[in-house]
Amino acid sequence: MTREIIAGFIGTPTKPITMNATTLMIQLSAKTAKSARVRAAAAGLLLIAPTFAQADSPPLTPEKMREDLTYLKETWAPQDRSFNDSQRSDFNRLVDETAAAAEHLTPEEFALHVMRAVAVARNGHTNANAAKLLGPDIPVRVWLFADGLRVVKTHPDFARLLGARIDGIGALTTQEALDALRVYLPGTDQRIRFLSPGYLVTPSVLKQIGAIKDTAAVPLTVQLADGRSETVTLAPTGDEDPGDERKTNLNRGYGVLKPDEASLSGRWNHLLDGRSDLPAVYSKRSDLQTQFLDEARKILYIRSDVVRSMDDTALSDKFAGLFHEKILPVQPKHMVVDLRFNPGGDLFNTILFSQALPRLVPRDGRVFVLVGRATFSAAISTAAMLKGSGGDKVTLIGEEMGDASRFWAEGKHLELPNSGLAVRYSPEFHDYETGCFELGECYWATVAFGPRGISIAPEITVDLTYEAYAEGRDPALEKVLDLIRNP
Repeated sequence: MTREIIAGFIGTPTKPITMNATTLMIQLSAKTAKSARVRAAAAGLLLIAPTFAQADSPPLTPEKMREDLTYLKETWAPQDRSFNDSQRSDFNRLVDETAAAAEHLTPEEFALHVMRAVAVARNGHTNANAAKLLGPDIPVRVWLFADGLRVVKTHPDFARLLGARIDGIGALTTQEALDALRVYLPGTDQRIRFLSPGYLVTPSVLKQIGAIKDTAAVPLTVQLADGRSETVTLAPTGDEDPGDERKTNLNRGYGVLKPDEASLSGRWNHLLDGRSDLPAVYSKRSDLQTQFLDEARKILYIRSDVVRSMDDTALSDKFAGLFHEKILPVQPKHMVVDLRFNPGGDLFNTILFSQALPRLVPRDGRVFVLVGRATFSAAISTAAMLKGSGGDKVTLIGEEMGDASRFWAEGKHLELPNSGLAVRYSPEFHDYETGCFELGECYWATVAFGPRGISIAPEITVDLTYEAYAEGRDPALEKVLDLIRNP
């Protein structure tokens, strides 16, 4: 499928940033505390006040915005085939409206208008990476669990917020903020569900959707882990998270669920810190990790977080080694393939693996494929080929994946000439619902290797709750083991 991982949609500022941060107390009832940090903790109302110094760069003038919009409309749009006629009309209208309003737009507002126009296609691979212009985030990272939006990672100064449920953001409830954000994000409902948490910590985005009026402060209505409710006010910080995966051009979304290594200098606090024996899914990101889940070595767990190699050894060679070293000599009865945090990569790395694996499982064995909202692009193709090759022997378990069974992909990023926004177009069609039969209608690799007439919806749905995650559990894998032991 795509030959590169979709870039993270939320960006860290690329210009040098310095910060002079102080922690301020806002409730008068805590006046007697001896330090600003202690007063803030006592009051429960926290504000980081940063001062940013950015390197000089050419201003994004209204004229330059209009030049970028002309490039978007005349050079980028004709290469993307994912828009239907109605969507293309809406795209053109939004671009024209943005050009007319350019005199009044900040760079952040301009970036969000481009995002909104591109997102009209409702295709996950057709997207705008506005990282360069959206500015810094507040010092927390969040994830949308089945039972609410929770803080899972924080700057060390705000560790007391770990586990807090966010019920409101500025003037909006959390659900209202999620609803307002939808029009700026690409893809299916599930893809938007995956991407949304990363944007809800970005003040420029929150201002655009009407949650706040001033990006200097973001009030959060939270219920703390101990059950107390309060309002906490946070400001954007230049004290960046050293484990933020945006720095390596990856989707930050799922990365917040994996604690950073203890040795990482300046690491932020994580909800799972101190938990021993965490499930493999929450361990360090890997292109291929395997382990037997039982002493008899009858259940082989295979985890892949990206469909490309993370070192100098080709991923296809690593899969070949897996067959020769663990599958053929041992002949495990059951296989568990974990693609839940795999955003894609290169389809050609897993064609042989996904078509061969189900055929090497014993007749009374099973293949369980774990999927979720972060499963995207070439990872979806991998899951589809596993299902197509193994049929009823293969069971998909977890959440709905991050795209539908029919989507456009295989494009490249074009950079808008003045703003530098990277906008990806999608020229090739994938269809795993009815199948791809004709060259010219579908991407050639799906015609040659793709399954036909299958469903990529999970046959067994397992949604991750906050309670299960906070306990360091993996409910989807627990469900697999239960099915194996109690067929």
